[in-house]
Amino acid sequence: MQAKFFSAKNLLVFLVVVFSVGILIFQFQKNRNELSVRETPVSEEPSYPHTVPPGSTIFTVLRELNVSSVMIQEIVNASNPLMDLSRIRAGTQFRLIHLTDPLSDLVGIEFYLSPVESVLVKKNDGVWKAEKLTSSVETQVVTFRGVVDTSLWESAEKAQMDPNLIVQLAEIFAWQVDFGREVRANDRWRLSVERFFVRGRPVGWGSILAAEYENSGRLFSAVLYRVDGEHIGYFDATGGSLRRMFLKSPIRYGRISSRFQRKRFHPVLKIHRPHLGVDYAAPTGTPVRSVGDGLITTAGWMGGGGRTIKIRHNASYQTSYLHLSRFEKGIRAGVRVKQGQTIGYVGSTGLASGPHLHFEFAVNGRVVDPLGQKFPAAEPVSTDQLANFKEQSAQLFRELPSWDVELIPIGPWLHTRWLREADADPLRVEP
Repeated sequence: MQAKFFSAKNLLVFLVVVFSVGILIFQFQKNRNELSVRETPVSEEPSYPHTVPPGSTIFTVLRELNVSSVMIQEIVNASNPLMDLSRIRAGTQFRLIHLTDPLSDLVGIEFYLSPVESVLVKKNDGVWKAEKLTSSVETQVVTFRGVVDTSLWESAEKAQMDPNLIVQLAEIFAWQVDFGREVRANDRWRLSVERFFVRGRPVGWGSILAAEYENSGRLFSAVLYRVDGEHIGYFDATGGSLRRMFLKSPIRYGRISSRFQRKRFHPVLKIHRPHLGVDYAAPTGTPVRSVGDGLITTAGWMGGGGRTIKIRHNASYQTSYLHLSRFEKGIRAGVRVKQGQTIGYVGSTGLASGPHLHFEFAVNGRVVDPLGQKFPAAEPVSTDQLANFKEQSAQLFRELPSWDVELIPIGPWLHTRWLREADADPLRVEP
């Protein structure tokens, strides 16, 4: 009996000791956690957890996030030297900075002005202060290749490339290929391009560094030549400039609806007469660009031509743009324009059966077929820079993707697809 009594007593003592130790461990862990909260001032939040919605103010947005009115006023006052929060734009992104516990007091807020710039408003020793931050930009080079089936635009989507880069590609080869009428099925292209990242996030595209486009068996090559970071221009592998005195088309993606003819039945007048130009069918409002540098000699209404612009490029060449719906702001007689500059917009003014651009080209006062003309190129790479150019271009051409290997996207950023709404399918295959 005595032995059993002591066993029960010992068991009771043991349980009391275990319970006491458990309480001590719990209290120690609680104190340790509280200390951790005090010593870890910033929470690990996503970079862009909040966005200012349309029609809202920063006051209403922050109040919905349980920030006090007094604190909002302090944040606004501290931000004033760098940005006026009362005029913050819809779509502006920002993040809140708390202590480790997201429900604790707010200690900072960062507003993202752009992918690179932000304003950080932070509370230090009870005082709110603002500072502007600039993030470093990382540049990576990525490559793409594609084959045209129904349109050049679609070939970019199939290659999982941002189709907007196709616009840049078309600009580079605008002197060699008329992308409004010369794109064909089985045309193929490849390119390398800069992509910018900030804090690991893609924020935009840079310049195409090298590209090749094969059009109906003709291969065109382009490489960007830079000297001390300055863009000199795009050249072929030999150093010849891709630029010509004139662009091949005054509209980026227009369809030719009527060609240059000495005798054509006029759809409005119902008579046969010469058609001394090229008609580009395009939706009303489509931008029209000057095919070359020059001086505007006429910008006004010209009878059956409707709103018309005439440009003298030099002593020999003159171009005319008819049936415009309106002129670009600042376009008038006596103004000098640059090649590729928007001068007006497609319309159907004057004697026109529908929206289109009538484009004329004159050499020494005689109107000629613009599609049959060949023009000299701009200046090539200078002799003293040719060796440097060839070394630079050879490396860039080597980095282009192979024609023969199937494209395999490298990294998640190559899967981004941008959709575009347009009145007409651009860069389509002509029959």
